Amino acid sequence: MPELRINGLPSSVDVDATVLDAAELVFVEIPTLCHLKELEPEASCMLCVVKNVATGELIPACSAKAIDGMEIDTECDEVQAARRDILNLLLSEHVGDCEAPCTRICPAHLDIPLMLREIELGNMESAAWIAKRDLAIPAILGHICPAPCEKGCRRAQVDEAIPIRDLHRDGGRACSPSAPPKSGKKVAVINSGAAGLSSAWKLCQLGYTCTVFDEAPRAGGTLRDHKTLPMAVLDAELEWLAGAGIEFKLGCTISLHTISEEFDGVVFAGTESSGIHFADAFYAEEHKLAVKAVANGKAAAIALDLFLKGEAPRSGDRFDSKVGKLRESELQELLKNCATDEQAGKPATHVGHPAAAGLSAQSEAGKCLHCDCRKPVSCKLRKYADRYDADQREFPADDRGRIQLIGHNESVVFEPGKCIKCGLCVKITKRAGEELGLAFVGRGFNTQVQVPFGGKLQDGLKVVARECVEVCPTGALVFRNAEVCLYH
Repeated sequence: MPELRINGLPSSVDVDATVLDAAELVFVEIPTLCHLKELEPEASCMLCVVKNVATGELIPACSAKAIDGMEIDTECDEVQAARRDILNLLLSEHVGDCEAPCTRICPAHLDIPLMLREIELGNMESAAWIAKRDLAIPAILGHICPAPCEKGCRRAQVDEAIPIRDLHRDGGRACSPSAPPKSGKKVAVINSGAAGLSSAWKLCQLGYTCTVFDEAPRAGGTLRDHKTLPMAVLDAELEWLAGAGIEFKLGCTISLHTISEEFDGVVFAGTESSGIHFADAFYAEEHKLAVKAVANGKAAAIALDLFLKGEAPRSGDRFDSKVGKLRESELQELLKNCATDEQAGKPATHVGHPAAAGLSAQSEAGKCLHCDCRKPVSCKLRKYADRYDADQREFPADDRGRIQLIGHNESVVFEPGKCIKCGLCVKITKRAGEELGLAFVGRGFNTQVQVPFGGKLQDGLKVVARECVEVCPTGALVFRNAEVCLYH
């Protein structure tokens, strides 16, 4: 029985075990993209490289046999640099956005594609919850936000941007308030403007009992100064937040000393010119753009939550692959994501088109090109790009690949531009005895994963479609409505 050391930890494994097996026994994680335990290792992605200390070589942990007396280092600078280079090379030919431009440009980072998918499916309460979850005050912002998200909407390159602001304004009232389970800790938020309300709502979602203090007799802060905002909308939002469990103490003198003693944490929401600062408080700056104030409030709440949990502050945003400007052919490809000809901007093929009466919310949402990734949460390539601080621009390609959708009208969609050719889906379809399955077609750099003989995607994935989607390490093989599946 071979005995070796992984990062100094002794590990005893069976004969024919791999270095990856030995690392798992001592709970050392080694990243992989092309490995599946029950399949023969390919070592195609090479992300699992580790250092054999005795020889100084970098070896693939998924296929290298564990040898008695081995000393393996999985985290040295040389290994870290190699993994980063591997990820940068994979990303250099990766064609796809992690986040849609509309979400990316929204200061509060509303998950717009997911909200639109839910509206299109008629799940209005789910859509309203997404808007409320991310924006705190979606109906208010629907009246006063300058809608930067719509300026980033790629649909405008086809005809006109989707009215995102109107959709979250009108849909934001469709969900009922509910109080999430409480952690037992109490937090205070000083001031009840957009930043304060956003911070309080995020803290409430994170499980804290939250009290908002304001010296003013009515909550809302400078939101009450907006001439285009009906006060009934503001009051309804405040009533909703109160129904969700946030307590408001208004028209009272605020004793910062008393609050700091009675509460586990404090967020002060105000302006830089206020001059009020005290120890152990987190600050959310109010902003003339209410949506920016909402973003500041969320950030302060998250920072306070990490502090109270004893966790380190998060540095920067998640890795975000960016395609940039789309070609006309790529816009036409993404129009396949629209369910009907009218939504795709084509002449109607049936009677009863509702244009004269104005498109319904569902029809408007159905115009979304869904240029975001359908696996923004589970994509392992994104996960490791985050971990190793990958840079997609490190090895720029002379000519990037193109966006292509295969099987867009089926339950599973394949995007070749996101495929890293790991071979997992090819092996799984072969093991399952799929009549056609998937196979590598072509040679060298032009190798592609395809259904043989020009078959349709659904013909190649009759038996193991779900398994192939679930093991795919990127957003290449996905369910058509992946984010909806993740949400529910």
